[in-house]
Amino acid sequence: MRSFSGLSSPPVPQRVLGASAPRRLRRHRARSGRRGVSDVVATILLLALTVVLFSAIFAFVSAFPSPPAQNSNQFQATLLYNSGATKIVGLNVTHLAGPPVPDNGLIYLKSATRPGDCPFSASVTVGSGISGPLWTLGEVWSKQFTSFPGCSSYAGDSVPDNITVLIVSASSLIFSVVLPGQSIGAPPTISATWTVPGAPVAGQAFRIFATVSGSLGTNKPWVNLGGVPHQSTTAQKMWFNSSASEWQFNVSIGNTTLTSPGTYNGFVNVTGVAATGNGASTTAVVLITITSSGANNGPLSVAVILVPSPPNSAVTESLQAVVTYTGSTKNAAVTVSFYGNQTAPTASSLFTSTGPSGVTITGPSTVTVSSVAAWLIPSPSASGYTYSVYASATVAGVGTVAGSISFTPSLITLSTTTGLVKSSVTVDGYQFAPGTGVTFSMGGVALTPSACTTGTLSGATVTTTGAGLFVCTITVAAVSPGVATTVVATDATTGQSDSNPFTVTAWTVSLSASSGLMSSSTTATGAGFAGATGVTFTIDGAAVTPTLCSTGTLSGATVTTTGAGAFVCALTIPSSATAGAGSVVGTDSSSSQAASAVYTVTAWVITLSPTTLSHSVSQIVWVNGTGFAASSLLTVTLNGTLLTSSSLTCTSGTISGSTITVSATGTFTCHFSLAKASAAGVYTFVASDYTTGQVASAYFSRT
Repeated sequence: MRSFSGLSSPPVPQRVLGASAPRRLRRHRARSGRRGVSDVVATILLLALTVVLFSAIFAFVSAFPSPPAQNSNQFQATLLYNSGATKIVGLNVTHLAGPPVPDNGLIYLKSATRPGDCPFSASVTVGSGISGPLWTLGEVWSKQFTSFPGCSSYAGDSVPDNITVLIVSASSLIFSVVLPGQSIGAPPTISATWTVPGAPVAGQAFRIFATVSGSLGTNKPWVNLGGVPHQSTTAQKMWFNSSASEWQFNVSIGNTTLTSPGTYNGFVNVTGVAATGNGASTTAVVLITITSSGANNGPLSVAVILVPSPPNSAVTESLQAVVTYTGSTKNAAVTVSFYGNQTAPTASSLFTSTGPSGVTITGPSTVTVSSVAAWLIPSPSASGYTYSVYASATVAGVGTVAGSISFTPSLITLSTTTGLVKSSVTVDGYQFAPGTGVTFSMGGVALTPSACTTGTLSGATVTTTGAGLFVCTITVAAVSPGVATTVVATDATTGQSDSNPFTVTAWTVSLSASSGLMSSSTTATGAGFAGATGVTFTIDGAAVTPTLCSTGTLSGATVTTTGAGAFVCALTIPSSATAGAGSVVGTDSSSSQAASAVYTVTAWVITLSPTTLSHSVSQIVWVNGTGFAASSLLTVTLNGTLLTSSSLTCTSGTISGSTITVSATGTFTCHFSLAKASAAGVYTFVASDYTTGQVASAYFSRT
């Protein structure tokens, strides 16, 4: 076997390669060998270059700092809604974990559908929603949109919308979340419940009725008679009578045979449907009075309906008597009388009324709303008050039957009925529905309780106890001072509410002196402001820095009021004040509280004597100036020529060169001589106070 370039290969036939083939092949193999060595070297070099390049990239990437740990659990953000849940009106963010956040941190909000609205156009500081310099664990940052800069009249962001919350501290984003703001479906309203007959007889069938309004979708009301002896404890669906627009449920004879006479509570419950699927439920009591035989007076019964329902104190209710007659008498006159009383804690008569005349039964199986009266439900003076409404219906030739309904209105009491803005008030709630959410407002301004000792607080809502109680502390809103307003507690689910009068203490400013010269002082006394709040001052719109405060704490141009909302500070009338009647105003920038007092800056004037002279003789002219700043410096000119001590003599105030120093009372009196003149004319005398910028002028003529 022949060897070519160190490689073994079979001989190549000459007839294929030709005579010169061996030499060419040897050259080709030699070149191939050399090229093979070059490929190996190139591969090694490429591998080395790759390793070096990868090492450089790895070192470059490793130089970046490690990303911070995920912190999505450090904060929890929730949206605040208005009472109808149609608008987003604010935000709560709870600090759950991680280090405290300084009050100079920033919070940005972005709206998906309304990015140009006021709360989303600029950031707000962390300090604007907390009470101290640090946002600490467990503390809730809370802010209404109306307290954002420039948003005092903003009505809220319409729902549905997505709100993005960004928290930035030390130029780093530490939290972000997108909150879906969705419409919360208002619950249906059960406006009335009753039975027919109004007082079912034991051992007889009867029917339960309910009128319901609101969005139900495919949902149906359910009735639960578990509170009635020998009735099913399982809720039963009601059916809809479209001709009467009423929901009904039939209780068969067998279910009442063993039921003893007495008054029992059934419950009607219905769930609404919202576009977001978040339907709310409503429950109403149906009063079931089982009587012995004959109490219904045969085919005649009466039920009492209260609209609106549930009844609330201090609200005028429409009392409706629904008379049901299933007998054969026709065209029989119906007479209805109403009676309302307080059944607990003591029984007393509160209301009587007679229904309209001329109402008749027109035939068998007729149901007639025979009478409507109005009653202003009294406000209970303490918890435990229960009211009852009775309707007595008499049908001529048939007989008389009575129906009734009882209710216990919700009640709130306040620890005080007057107070400063930002002061605390304790609200006690009684007789609300158990386990329901209650919100608060004052003068129409929504309030977020700071704490609740009874009931469970979550955001702006307190959930009542199983007994329908709550005790919460609210902060007085910055509403109109000295005007009676109300604190209202509302359960949006059941419609229960109660209110209590409250008067915000009027904030005032009084002055020790109501007039004075520029640079003079007056003492401003403030009362009724928010406790421990910052107040600044202006005179006729010009900022004034107090020189001293004997009550309150002065820092720069701001005085911090006492805990009782008071201050006593000395103010100096600035040279920029306008002469004449004006006002001193003290303003609390945090709540926009402002109070003012009238102050008149003494006008500066000069008078000349005499004002008419003869040009043909020499005369002396006297100049009197009043109202200038005390001890200020003046220059005077006559027809533009500066007067000096060589021509001007002063008997009040002093002159040195061309400068007059005004007396401590802001006056000067000087005189100068006029030589004979060749012609008559008008002369202008001008006094300029270059300390304060005051200028006054007067004229005299030479004839």
